[in-house]
Amino acid sequence: MQPNNLSGSAALEQTEAVEDGTALIGNLTPAGAGNLSPAQKQAVARKIGEDWQRISSAVAELFATGVPSNDPRTQQIVHEHYQWLGHFWTPDRASYLRLAEMYVNQPKFRHRIERRKPKGMASYLRDAMTTYAWSRLR
Repeated sequence: MQPNNLSGSAALEQTEAVEDGTALIGNLTPAGAGNLSPAQKQAVARKIGEDWQRISSAVAELFATGVPSNDPRTQQIVHEHYQWLGHFWTPDRASYLRLAEMYVNQPKFRHRIERRKPKGMASYLRDAMTTYAWSRLR
């Protein structure tokens, strides 16, 4: 797969970002969200979805071009993923490792991660998250 064909269209559609953000948020309220209006909630969901799309596209490009999961470039993107999770909670090593496994073992998560991305990317992300957790988290 060519790296420039990983995400389908060049620009993420606003509705897709909101859909991704809403799906990723689930019933969680992002930190600092408080009592937001529906329009504000949609804006938060869009931002979270856009950030996820940026992170997952970077992971997909690294995966598709054969960059190892423990390479510093991959680990930098995984660090951004870890920071992105701060919208919801701050995982410790054990919970980040569980999340990494869930990304592979739960069909709902695997599908969202690999939607229009290379098959096997969820496993690559899990491996990169595992390296990150063992080297950076307690």
